[in-house]
Amino acid sequence: MDVAASVIGIRVARRKLLSFGISSFFLGIAGALWAFGYLGTSDAHAFNLDKSFQILFIVIIGGVATIFGNFLGAAFIVLTPILLDPLSLIIDLSFLGDQGALANLQHIIFGTIIIVLLIKEPDGLSGLRRRGVEALRSRARSPN
Repeated sequence: MDVAASVIGIRVARRKLLSFGISSFFLGIAGALWAFGYLGTSDAHAFNLDKSFQILFIVIIGGVATIFGNFLGAAFIVLTPILLDPLSLIIDLSFLGDQGALANLQHIIFGTIIIVLLIKEPDGLSGLRRRGVEALRSRARSPN
């Protein structure tokens, strides 16, 4: 993609730097509005290391290629703890140790899924979805 842009005379490095600057500006404005409107003040612990890793995991699980993949990743990160809560009522998790066993189990599941996705499907859930749709379309086109 960069080669094609440079062939038609677009200065790729300058455009990338400009787009980075513009997106950083809008992200800074969004952060300021969020801190003022939602929190009421600016707190240094609003985006701690856990929140940063959560956002990173959303992108890894959903896939970097599409915006829809990020929605899939966010849905997965948000819904997995909700779906695992009834699991603690069904399965005795006392063998894992303390009361935080369910949270530890969630971290283990997230880590396992991230490792599997990075090895087997680097495009994340969006790539998996895209391949599934392509397989269904090719099956529908075949006369058999």
